[in-house]
Amino acid sequence: MKHWIILFTPETYELVKQKSMIGVRANVWKSFSEKMQVGDRFITYLSKKMTFDGYGTIAGDAVFEETRIFHEDKWFPCRRPVKFEKVGLNKPSAGLFNGVAPFNEANTGPGNYLMCKGGFVEVSQKDFNWLMAEIRG
Repeated sequence: MKHWIILFTPETYELVKQKSMIGVRANVWKSFSEKMQVGDRFITYLSKKMTFDGYGTIAGDAVFEETRIFHEDKWFPCRRPVKFEKVGLNKPSAGLFNGVAPFNEANTGPGNYLMCKGGFVEVSQKDFNWLMAEIRG
């Protein structure tokens, strides 16, 4: 099992929660479809709010689907079903990324780092568990 932090804008996050589906751009299809697996765990990070808001599990295999379901102007054809265990945490991220590699070594902000990595970054189980404890309060 792998552990991920996944980036969303608040607008896309609302649609992701409604559809129980995450999506990324086609240029990261290979890593999205091969590295992320059913049963992997994730934490959601909202870029404009700079908060951790929820967590869950990857619930299905990657698919490539060309219909636009997230936004009219944005296309995220690489998709996976997800199961949220908790949403609505709204936990400010201030300082929390400092405890999570590779963010504590990045030369840019966490939102930018996640965006440059395709919207999702694998973290160690130790760092994931630490961050889960912090965001749950």
